[in-house]
Amino acid sequence: MVIRTSQIVGIVGPNGAGKSTLVYLLAGLLRPSAGTFLIDGKSLYTSKGVFRSALAALRKSVALVSQFPEDQFFTESVYDELSFGLKKQGVDEGEIGQRVMSTLHELGLKLSRESIMHRSPFEFGGGEKRLISIACALVSGPEILILDEPTAGLDTMAGHMVFEAIRRLHQQLGVSIVLVSHELERLIRLADHLIILHRGRIVQQGSPQGIFSKPEDILGLGLQLPQITALGYELEKNGIKLDPWPLFDIQEAAALIREWLKSEGI
Repeated sequence: MVIRTSQIVGIVGPNGAGKSTLVYLLAGLLRPSAGTFLIDGKSLYTSKGVFRSALAALRKSVALVSQFPEDQFFTESVYDELSFGLKKQGVDEGEIGQRVMSTLHELGLKLSRESIMHRSPFEFGGGEKRLISIACALVSGPEILILDEPTAGLDTMAGHMVFEAIRRLHQQLGVSIVLVSHELERLIRLADHLIILHRGRIVQQGSPQGIFSKPEDILGLGLQLPQITALGYELEKNGIKLDPWPLFDIQEAAALIREWLKSEGI
């Protein structure tokens, strides 16, 4: 797989496919037992070991937000949580405050500096806590942000909040994002490139449109089609040709179906 600048890469696969293992490899937290790991065309690992300076640079440029990251909060305030790593790096206090506030606002959390100085991150709702966790990773300015099931355990509204924040973040900052998610309906409308894992291997990759143009292959891997895509697939099988295909958007599907009904005089 290749991660390109300013690209959103989606990773999907059934349980046990190796999704979390893959992102831990990408973050430099696990070492591959085989294969080649390249950064800007240069190998990170050799048969004799690892290039430590390259590994340190990788870990600085890549930020990983694991599943249920709010369980790892350990300070008394939102400000302390976001500023902890920056203080360890020796960043000036004035710059720390500016970066903390701008990061929160980029994620749609319109909080005042006064409030984050005294409010615990545990006081917020599920979606907001998840965004604070993402902010903790983003505040250091990584080139690649890896999100492992960022909506795990959240209700529908909180999940929508998180995905919309990711969309805005990508539009505003252009940061490369690797996104693992079981929510295909949302993921395929966001990702530029999609990777499907099965039993520890990449079995398909490409644009969402290209991959879902053959639904039989997706179903054969134990994955469920998004509902609107499944509807379009059933219509196609029954001779109702819709263009464009595959379908990902409900409004677009409704418009196409209305056009077909009109053409048939129904």
